[in-house]
Amino acid sequence: MTLAFEKFIKQYEMTGREKADGYSQDVFVGLDESEKKKVFELLMAEMPWGIEWLFFLEPKKALTVAKQREGELRGKPYGDAYMFQQQIVKYSGDLLYQKHMIDDYAGYSESVRPLVVDAIYRTPQNEDTISFFKHVVLTEVSGSAIARASRHLLDALKVPQASETEKGNYRAMVAELRSDDTPTKLRALAKLEKYRSLSSQP
Repeated sequence: MTLAFEKFIKQYEMTGREKADGYSQDVFVGLDESEKKKVFELLMAEMPWGIEWLFFLEPKKALTVAKQREGELRGKPYGDAYMFQQQIVKYSGDLLYQKHMIDDYAGYSESVRPLVVDAIYRTPQNEDTISFFKHVVLTEVSGSAIARASRHLLDALKVPQASETEKGNYRAMVAELRSDDTPTKLRALAKLEKYRSLSSQP
């Protein structure tokens, strides 16, 4: 038994807050082939939380597993399809699964949607994600989702925060985007057009 496997089993058998802290990368480095197979099987039982480490262990096999599970979970209001979609995009670069994330968003429960907003931001930013964040700002009822979409929109557009003045401007725009007043939101979005043109420059 390798030291890495011993460390993995120790973390695997933890409970409560220690278990919630997750695994450290060193428990996956130095495993022999039989141990990798065993660890993969154990992580399968901890899906979706173990999916990132499945990709670390066996990327090709993990991609097959993730795509299968993603298909099974799509459309479930309290499902975790977005977690698999994020990892698929991360490891394969296939933006079809980013599109799935955006398309599936409205079908999630209000408690899950803020997490989906964050997951979409962790994928490559492009015109589709920028349009998505704008849509959330304008139509969402979840205050948490709106707040996250507002910040992610500004960050995707590379709104600067280097100086105190810029930080103040950033905070003011977040506040406007989070406003309950639609005209205020629309004015804030209009102000962001200049950043949109700047962010598209090489």
